[in-house]
Amino acid sequence: MTQRLVGDAVFTVDADDRVLAPGAVEITDGLISWVGHPTDVAPAAGTEVRELGGVLMPGLVNCHAHSPMTLLRSAGDGLPLDRWLSESVWPREARLVDEDVFWGMTLGAAELLTNGITTTCEQYRHPAPVIDALLAAGIRGVFTPGIFEVPGTPDAPGQHWGDLLAEASQLFDAMDGREGRLHLGFGPHAAYTVPPEGLREIAAEAKRRDALLQIHVSETAAECAVVLERYGMSAPALLADVGALDGRVVAAHAVWLDDDDLALLAAHEVGVAHCPGSNGKLGAGVAPLQALLERGVRVGLGTDGPASNDDLHLWDEMRLAALFARAEAGDPGAVTTAMALRLATRGGGEALGLPVGALEPGRPADVIRLRTDDPRFTPSVSDAELLGHLVWAGAGYLVTDVWVGGSCVLEAGRCTHIDEDRARAEVAQRARRLLAS
Repeated sequence: MTQRLVGDAVFTVDADDRVLAPGAVEITDGLISWVGHPTDVAPAAGTEVRELGGVLMPGLVNCHAHSPMTLLRSAGDGLPLDRWLSESVWPREARLVDEDVFWGMTLGAAELLTNGITTTCEQYRHPAPVIDALLAAGIRGVFTPGIFEVPGTPDAPGQHWGDLLAEASQLFDAMDGREGRLHLGFGPHAAYTVPPEGLREIAAEAKRRDALLQIHVSETAAECAVVLERYGMSAPALLADVGALDGRVVAAHAVWLDDDDLALLAAHEVGVAHCPGSNGKLGAGVAPLQALLERGVRVGLGTDGPASNDDLHLWDEMRLAALFARAEAGDPGAVTTAMALRLATRGGGEALGLPVGALEPGRPADVIRLRTDDPRFTPSVSDAELLGHLVWAGAGYLVTDVWVGGSCVLEAGRCTHIDEDRARAEVAQRARRLLAS
């Protein structure tokens, strides 16, 4: 059956950034079948018409997240990245069991959906519970299992990148494309945690399957110094040297880049997940967003994990990305309001290589509705002002309904597939155990 959603305004984020006021979106078999003014084309017989009002727009796309880290929210506040990981995060993560990760991802999925995020690109260990939670939640998920070289200790055995690569390859072959919403890839952590031979082999397996490779790149100055000392080159140069930029790649963070690094990312058509909130909280720096865009690099936005952000709200990232770019350039036109919205939607889809983030016929019907009966949307006397309200004042609490592949996964502000009360209780209990152990 076809359903027609009618709103006071529809932000298409199509090639022309059309705004239709009023507007309508038709969904057939999980795909967008028509977008236009409600009076332009009469609905076909049998079409369910829903007069929703408010704003309809593409679902937001989170290009880089570690959502099971809801279990570690606010851990290690005030520490730089290396100490934050070694002193606060990794010791607790070493005590995780699969059930912990399932509930952490479930609560993360609820937070993502209630904030209008319909696609999330996740990197984490414990693949089975992450996948189970993503599928159960109804969200569109890109999952790249984390691959590290972890030395052993007297209390715990180490992990070799080769074993984790074999596991990730088997997982891709068995699960990629499940329910039309699950996309599997490969997640080598970074150039300083996986040796060059590991990066080469991981990239080869990903390219063989046309799978996404997601990796942290040049996140901090300290990380860059380590890579330079070990290998005599920057992380992007090392990745290019071992062939790790030759396939579908998303570089998370990409903060400390020189002109040569920028040229490499552009030449290899690497996508970038820009994470201004996490980068700011950890004192990592500000990624050169304007320079990336000027070179034609595909850029989307990421929240990173809720332990370093501390939320999964892409509305914040949209604003921070534009604010930081304008402040650094001293130019209020450096990243336009329309471009900020595009980064959070269509840009994210392009960075991941998925046809999401825009309301156009043939694309997956990932749609969100925001109510506008709120001071944040008052007054609104033009399309430009409505766009401004959406980008500069939009917030997750205004999201009322969410569809992923045409299926309603959030209705009147409540998840239809997730018991949010239980998820909160489970995470709260398990987080106390992880901290006390």
